[in-house]
Amino acid sequence: MSRRNGLMTATVLLLGATLCGCGSALNILNPDFLAAVGLGERVAALPGDAPGLLVKVENRTNRWAGVDVSFRDGQDNVDRFTTTLAPGDQNGQMLACPVTEITLGDVSNLQTPGAVVFLGDLTTGQQNGQQGAVTAADAPFIEVDPFGVLLREGVNYDCGDELLFVVQPSGATRSGYQTFVFVRRSGAQ
Repeated sequence: MSRRNGLMTATVLLLGATLCGCGSALNILNPDFLAAVGLGERVAALPGDAPGLLVKVENRTNRWAGVDVSFRDGQDNVDRFTTTLAPGDQNGQMLACPVTEITLGDVSNLQTPGAVVFLGDLTTGQQNGQQGAVTAADAPFIEVDPFGVLLREGVNYDCGDELLFVVQPSGATRSGYQTFVFVRRSGAQ
């Protein structure tokens, strides 16, 4: 940010704080002015002007979990990202829009499990009371029941929204674990 833009941003913030003594002063200023100084965007953005879709995964179990997110871009290409999460951890990626479809597992086969729960402790290398190196590649795991839902842009989410996929224990499934998605709307039109 240039010194001039930094000074202008500081002036806007100071003006807002002076007008009402709180951060909500930005709501009374002209939205075009706020956008010009970089404060008024309502959509998550990647570097440059490309809007994005924030996709997070969270492990709400007391075991390590592996999560596979699959998505289709605007050119109908399928891509994915996978991550391994410690108990209670969260990870995410900003995906460049358009993201036309997304799911846990495989966008081409909704019966593919999108998460696994590991039975070994990946940090200490302990498995079934035995000490030794345990990695995600060779640890025993339980496949979480398939998510089974294909989320579509314009129907379930819009560019600029946040999707949070969660793995958590469940007494209602065969695996003992279940996945959910929470959509947080950006408010962008």
